[in-house]
Amino acid sequence: MFVLLLSLWKYLRNEHSFTLYAIILVLTYIFWKIAKHLYFYPRFFSPLRGVPGPPLDSMITGQFGEIIRGEAGIPQRAWVKQYGPVVRVVGPIGIERLIFMNPEAIHKILVTDWMDYPRPKFMRDVLGFATGHGLLTVSGHEHKHMRKAVNPAFSLSSLISQNDTFYDAIEGLVNIIDNHINDEQNPHRETRFPMYEWLSKATLDIICAIAFGYNSNSLQNPRNELVEAYEILNSTENGADLACFIAILSIPGMARLLRSNWATKNRHIFSWLSITESLNDGLGCMETIRRVVSGMLSKKKADSSGLQEDAEVQGDIMNILLQTQMRIRAQRESVKAPIATGIQAVNGMNDEEIVNQVLTFLSAGHETTASGLAWTLWLLAKDPATQKRLRKEVTPVFTEGARPGYRELKDLQWLDCVVQESLRVMPPVPMTLRQAAKTDYIDGVVVPKGTFLYIPIRVINTWKKVWGDDAEEFNPGRWLNLPQNYNSTTSALSFIVGPHACIGKTMAIFEMKAFLGALISNFEFEPAYEGQVPQPAAAVIMKPMDKLLLCIRRVVR
Repeated sequence: MFVLLLSLWKYLRNEHSFTLYAIILVLTYIFWKIAKHLYFYPRFFSPLRGVPGPPLDSMITGQFGEIIRGEAGIPQRAWVKQYGPVVRVVGPIGIERLIFMNPEAIHKILVTDWMDYPRPKFMRDVLGFATGHGLLTVSGHEHKHMRKAVNPAFSLSSLISQNDTFYDAIEGLVNIIDNHINDEQNPHRETRFPMYEWLSKATLDIICAIAFGYNSNSLQNPRNELVEAYEILNSTENGADLACFIAILSIPGMARLLRSNWATKNRHIFSWLSITESLNDGLGCMETIRRVVSGMLSKKKADSSGLQEDAEVQGDIMNILLQTQMRIRAQRESVKAPIATGIQAVNGMNDEEIVNQVLTFLSAGHETTASGLAWTLWLLAKDPATQKRLRKEVTPVFTEGARPGYRELKDLQWLDCVVQESLRVMPPVPMTLRQAAKTDYIDGVVVPKGTFLYIPIRVINTWKKVWGDDAEEFNPGRWLNLPQNYNSTTSALSFIVGPHACIGKTMAIFEMKAFLGALISNFEFEPAYEGQVPQPAAAVIMKPMDKLLLCIRRVVR
């Protein structure tokens, strides 16, 4: 090989000196650009190089390897403790991220100047792949009008009208746990039960009914095609898979390709390489989910009942979106002129966008709630005193056959404390990202346009500067006497704040309270074995990787 290269060198030097110099020049330029981006820029040229943060380490991965290998939010928590409320983190491939902790900075990014700090494109592509290109993937005025269109589905009156929908699934789960405990082959009258797996099925049943009136019946029929599709999708959600998926989506044109019908029809080609193999399953699952939702939309459109444009907005999410669609069309026909700006912004409420909205709520609305419930039960399993106090409060309300509504559960003070504290310590979504659309000052730092801003929800929720020395511990009683530094907007970000705050917050909290009331009034929960330590996934949703096995016994009344 050496002889061959030497011969080539002599040939080019003697016969093609211009070509040789051109090749050397091009290679030098390419090497310099790569080296500058990966090594020299973040170390010597970046305007952020003076911001404190962990060592740059590897040129290629930087600190990204520690992030995807570690528990969600824990590396960031350690950096904030060491370097303060503004932290610079580099990696992968020289990309700079800033962590901001102070309330003023968070308020600026998420509330006052939210249009200047949208979600990064790669994040919107990741969310769009699994949840449809709905409310989670749009920004600015489009987000405003889209949110306004779906708001009625999350009103208090709509929530109250869905009370029985919640309890059908909750009581189904209680019966399944009961059957496991009372199994003739179980003489100890206890069961070790994978709570997260079954909570995910129950919350999927609820959101299917609320989203488009579909009975997925996943608690009784786990082989339902919709259930199977979500199980496959959720099985691949971890830090390493997410990092690989982001890298794939970063290839120019790849996000658009994956949204195309061609990619879905020819998805088998992605299984040729191990790095893209998961795309084959992912595309197949999304095709199934989209087909089920589209079928339900066609069925609803064929049924004219409840779809009059002048009727009061009501029903499931899909029904409400169809009514919105009909009103927009009626407005367009009535003016018979160029559409007003506000109407034009939601003129995209066609059938495809309705499907995307339903997909968004279907995907985001059951895994987050299931994760929140699972972590709450785990924290209660490790804290028998808090669990006992909660049981004492909820048992009189959850008598046999009772289905307490929103207002009844709202009055249960300790239940509210437990839910708020669990969401604070173990938020289902541990972080989010924004990107600066302009150069600006944040917390005294000049943030160049294009800089990624890491919003460490789990770290902010457990910041000792706000919550005290026991900030990282589960202590529901703190909500009865909130600390002096507590800020209702920025001290607990489990549902985000500002225009992008979770539209389903009220529904999620009610759902969690209803589940917990029914489960705690009927069962006692303990860790499944000594030394059990569930591992939270370092992914978009911080779910327990081991399906959260818990030891469950029937309450003796």
